[in-house]
Amino acid sequence: MRTGSNKISDQYFESMAKMQSAIAANDFRTAASLVVVNLSYIRGWVEETSRQYGAFEIPSIPALEQGGRILALVGDESGILKMQEIVESRVELSAWSEYVRRHQKDLSLFEAIQEAVSNRPNCLQSEIKGIVGEGDGRLVATLISYLERADKITRTREGRTYRLISTQSPDAPKPPPKRKVESHRKSHRPPGIREIDFAELTYVPLPRAPSRWEEVRDGREVAKIAEPNGHFEVHDADWRLEEVESIPMADRPDPAFRQVHPSNSGLLMVDDLGKAEGLGRIEAAALRYDRFGNIAAKAGLRHGAYRVGVHPLGNSLIAMSRDCVIHAYDDRLELILETALEGTPEISDLKKRFNIPDERLRNHIRCVALSQDEGRYLFTAVNEAWCVDANGNGLWGARLPNKEGWSRIAYPSSEFRHSEDVLHALDVMGLKLPIVPEDVRRRYRELAKLWHPDTNRGDELAHDKMKALNIAAETLTGIDVTSIPSYTGAYFSRDERVSEIEVGGHTLTMTMKLIAGEIQVADWVYAACFAAESDSVYLAGYSGRVVQVDGWGRGVRAYDIGNVPRRIIDTGDHLYLLTDTRLYILKGDALVSIIDMIEAGDLIVAQTGFGLLEKNRLRWFSEDGEYVGCVLSKDPIRRVYSVGDNMIVETRQRRATVSGVAAFWE
Repeated sequence: MRTGSNKISDQYFESMAKMQSAIAANDFRTAASLVVVNLSYIRGWVEETSRQYGAFEIPSIPALEQGGRILALVGDESGILKMQEIVESRVELSAWSEYVRRHQKDLSLFEAIQEAVSNRPNCLQSEIKGIVGEGDGRLVATLISYLERADKITRTREGRTYRLISTQSPDAPKPPPKRKVESHRKSHRPPGIREIDFAELTYVPLPRAPSRWEEVRDGREVAKIAEPNGHFEVHDADWRLEEVESIPMADRPDPAFRQVHPSNSGLLMVDDLGKAEGLGRIEAAALRYDRFGNIAAKAGLRHGAYRVGVHPLGNSLIAMSRDCVIHAYDDRLELILETALEGTPEISDLKKRFNIPDERLRNHIRCVALSQDEGRYLFTAVNEAWCVDANGNGLWGARLPNKEGWSRIAYPSSEFRHSEDVLHALDVMGLKLPIVPEDVRRRYRELAKLWHPDTNRGDELAHDKMKALNIAAETLTGIDVTSIPSYTGAYFSRDERVSEIEVGGHTLTMTMKLIAGEIQVADWVYAACFAAESDSVYLAGYSGRVVQVDGWGRGVRAYDIGNVPRRIIDTGDHLYLLTDTRLYILKGDALVSIIDMIEAGDLIVAQTGFGLLEKNRLRWFSEDGEYVGCVLSKDPIRRVYSVGDNMIVETRQRRATVSGVAAFWE
């Protein structure tokens, strides 16, 4: 065991991160070997953690949970036995004994499923649990999904289930050739980026939206939605329930289209898992209904829909697949734009800045959006947003400042350096004039990874190289050598608690500081959309600050609601900000109405008003937020639309016609 503080823990977390990256990339052979490496550090990690904190109270150990299933997938029985030995060796790990038993069961089931599929080519997935004698159908389906990801079996949609065949079978369908999509960008340099300065913006503070867990923690009594008398019931309005009918099987909403995006042209629904019926072997699908509930377009997609954007007043769809390729479609769901984000100058810089591996890039790209006229698109990564036109010209970039309270740890240097020292420092770091601060920060991070003694064990010169690098960076920045790692984005601090104590007649002030890396203190952009009939954009950070920028990326105003919105809709007349617990309606800088949510619902905005669609209830409001009435449903509501003076509310099996409701569209 290496001496020194937390050395085993560092190796544990480093190998765990590599293991999880390999699993995410479906590289299961590599992942299994990394599981074994990670297992070798667990006992030492438990010992270090217990010694440092007085107890081991970690609730999750990925290698013992997900990692064991990977060992079962590749048939590594000895690895699972090693896992059992480790779990039984320390009382702190006894809670994971059940996981070991599950992985031993997984090992047997993986073998049984593959044998069943090999002996019965093109059998149905729904038959497998009976063939292998396992009553838990959900477990069998999960293991089959892993076998498909590992390229051991192939699934082909058959109604609501799949036909299965071994990939080794000569009758197995050949996968379509992987399409290579290039970037359409015109320049290898990003447009200029502006850091948003809230002090320069019109600031609109609003009542804070609590998160759902805060409501639970505070014991807030949340009223339950009433049960309707019958399948549907009207409340609080003089509407009439004219008819309730069974929907013919052929017309029933396909539950595969689980993402619902109301828009100006009707309703756009997305199947992000590729389970839609009647479209063959697909990775995803989209379905657009017009304002009257008729199918206007339906298409299977040759790519996944990992991120999705729909303009509330537009007719188009933009999606990003897991390989970070953007795909945009018009109102007929015909492809109008396809371009790769990986390799763009903005993403290349971001990967270097935060040391993001290729296989985890998609996790850092949170939003994609398309303008109403389809002339430009937007993507966000960590705390940055970038706007590009349809021809591939970068237009602007904007960066949200770090979350409040965090400051970069950096102190000025007391050393004086000659011009010759500056030239030598440039040579050490491989830089040339002119330089900007970001050049020094980026180059320092690159060289520190290469030269740090911890990654160059046995290299007697590593310490000297690292010392020379620190002095060079101090020379070029004027920042004290001890602060250089912080200056380069390594550390930020925040005063978490300040307390005063009396000692010998003197008052001592004690401050507890939190230290975090740049990626942890960045205010990630979690929601973004284009405004109505303009190129203005809204960017919502995880902190709950919603920033409006103009068509050139310049900040205009900031709304502060304290919680990130799930949906932002600008109709030109009103701005709607929807969180899990609250809807804000604004007109300009004025708060018009605020509405609490019982369930995390969705927002349907029409010309004459808007609806809040919760699981079993649709509440309708006038345009300025005045409550009009509601429809309750016994079953989850799937679709809502307007035909003349009638509102149609559909569940999976039934359709209600409600009269007396003002038409959604004039």
